[in-house]
Order: sequence, then C-alpha cells, then structure tokens
Amino acid sequence: MSLDVIKWPSNVKKQESANYFAKLGFSKAIGCIDGTHIVIDPPSERKDDYINRKGNVTLIMQGICDEHRKFINVFVGFAVSSHDSWVLQNSPIYRNLASACGGNYLLADSAYPCSDFIITPYKDNGHLSHDQKRFNMSLSKGRIAIEHAFGLLKQRFRQLYYCKLRVIDKLCRFIGACCVLHYLADVYDFELISEVENEGQFADEETWEPTRSNRVRDQICQEIRLRNRQL
Repeated sequence: MSLDVIKWPSNVKKQESANYFAKLGFSKAIGCIDGTHIVIDPPSERKDDYINRKGNVTLIMQGICDEHRKFINVFVGFAVSSHDSWVLQNSPIYRNLASACGGNYLLADSAYPCSDFIITPYKDNGHLSHDQKRFNMSLSKGRIAIEHAFGLLKQRFRQLYYCKLRVIDKLCRFIGACCVLHYLADVYDFELISEVENEGQFADEETWEPTRSNRVRDQICQEIRLRNRQL
C-alpha cells in the first residue's frame, strides 16, 4: 500500500475535517472508523476462523476515512472471529492513537470502546435522555461517511464482494491497492454515492461493554444540546 496516498492527515487537513464535522456538533472529529467484511474463498489454513455468523468465509478490513469518504488508514487481514475492538487494539494505529489524534477524535459505532480519541453512541438501554438520543442521531449522521466509503470501495472494485485470491498476504495487498485507487478516484462521484447510501453493512455481532460515562462524549452531548437551542 502506498504510504504516499493512504496517510494520516496533516494538522491543516485535520482542521478541514473538523470544520466539516462541526456542522453536526463534533468540532474535533477528524474522521470515522469501522470494519467491513470481505467475502473470500476458504484459506488453506485456519479456515474455521474466517467463517462468520452467516456462514460466509470472510476477513475483516478496518478503515478510517475522512469527510470525503477517502481512507486515511487501513488495516486488513484479521479473521472474522475477531471483534472490531480487538482488531483495533492489534492495529498499528492503535499504539499511536493519542499522538495521531492530538486532541481530536474519531467517530465510531458501539462495537468500539468509547475513549478520549474514539467517540461512540450511548447504549440505548431504554432510559436515554432526549439529549443522549439527539447525540446518537448526530453521531450516526457523522459516521455514515465510513459506511459510504466501504460501499463506494466495493462498487468500484466489485471483486471485493467476493475475492477469490486464496493466499491471505496476496488478498491483503490486493485490498490495499483497491483502497489506494479509491482514494485517487473522483471524490464527487455522485452516481456511485447514490447507489451505496442505502447499502447495509454487516451488523455488529456485539457491542462494547461496559458503557461507563465518558467525559469527552458527555461534553460533546452538552455542546450539541446548546447548539440546537441556538438554532
């Protein structure tokens, strides 16, 4: 994968992304993180590790994208038996996440642990406040960028719906090359975007526990509440 293309944003680019996500109330968000499944032929080794709950043989691609649905970080190759949070904790970006974000954060779904650097929704236990529900809705609107990024990637390179390369190393390099070409493609490809807006991703198999209060998330929730009062 070309590090000259898929690379972490500069401080200037971070601010551009933050300005975009600020419209939804996330003034320090610089991107979104999630995982997607790539259906593959059974590998020669550890086949059972790659079978998901629907019976498909898949591997996981973790992606972080910016507001333009362009990947700024990609990690590929973990077996499907690994939860998204476990994939994150074993990815190279995780070890440097604090310095990489530098006071900013990523938007994610409930498959990830909420922290100062990854903001996730409040778990809906049936007792969410109005502000928390509104926060979750705003977060969903923000993190849809990563779902669209995965959808666009697979629409552009339809082999990713079912990749028949059997060697995992070759699979990872092929997927990485597709991500590079996706980054270089036209950002305003509205015809493709309209095709993926309603395309569903694999549902989370479980959500991260426990769901303790998080000071950064709570602060953002209050900022969104105040912002809506001013509108």
